[in-house]
Formats: sequence, C-alpha cells, structure tokens
Amino acid sequence: MIVAYNLVALSSCNHSDLVLQGDVAVFYGSDTIVVGMSFLVDPLLLVVCGIFIVWLHNRLLHRITRRAKTFLAAFTLITFWVVAGSMYLNLSWFDWVWQWIGQAASGRDFMINSGLFNFEYVNTAGLIDTVALILSLLYPMWLYCGIFLGYFLFGRHERQTGMIGLL
Repeated sequence: MIVAYNLVALSSCNHSDLVLQGDVAVFYGSDTIVVGMSFLVDPLLLVVCGIFIVWLHNRLLHRITRRAKTFLAAFTLITFWVVAGSMYLNLSWFDWVWQWIGQAASGRDFMINSGLFNFEYVNTAGLIDTVALILSLLYPMWLYCGIFLGYFLFGRHERQTGMIGLL
C-alpha cells in the first residue's frame, strides 16, 4: 500500500468511496492510505519541501533576492512546527485537519499513530512526549537534507544544473 499526502487529490475524490478498515482510511478500489501531516510523514514532506525550495530558488527567486532560500526554509519550518505542535497539543483551531484527513480520536492521536499504529495518546507524559519533542527538534535536519539533495539534483547556484542537467 502507498502512503499518500495529497490534499488536492483527497478533496477531488468522491468521499463516498472512502472506507474505514480498522484505523486506516482506504479509498474503495485503491491501494492508497490517506495519511496527513504526522510524525511519520513529516520527515518525508520536509525533504520534499527542501528540494522544492532549491528548485524554486534556482529557477525563479534568485533574481529577486539571494536570501529567498533562507526565508522559504524558515517559513517552512515555522509552518510545520505550528501545525504539528497545534495538532499534538490538541488546539481546537486544527481539529478540522485531523478530522478531515483521517480517522483519529484527537490531534495527538493523529500525530502519534497516523492511523497506522495504536500507541498510547491520552497519557503521554514521559517517553512519548520526549520522543515527540525529539522528532519536532529534528525538523530542521530533515529540511536541510532536502536542501542538500536539492543542491545535488539542481545545483547550488542558478548557473549550475546539478545531476538533472546531466540527464
């Protein structure tokens, strides 16, 4: 089964085809599991965002400012920390996210279990909160890995083509 994070595809699909199998939302006739922003998916999303930041800067934003990568990286990290932190802390303004994307009892359940696991999400004092904090603190590393991979693929500067240019 393929883990997918695509709000556009989710919003364009027929929600009557959505079937719950255990704790996982599966579209009828599809092998797609719908998983939103959670500690399981965030590292992959941050790497993809880092690659996109380098591509966007090298192709378009280098003409505007040299600091565009820094601004985009900071904006990306702040966005991820606000959304993930708000969901983990069960703040009410992000209830719609976890209720719309997948089946979960709360934002914290969604962030910890991603609809795939059954870890404790009510009494999380101790190990689970520590692991969640460590995962959140690793977000800059994942974004930097994406930026580094973007440099490899697209080049460090607008004049470089990277590995994509060799194809």
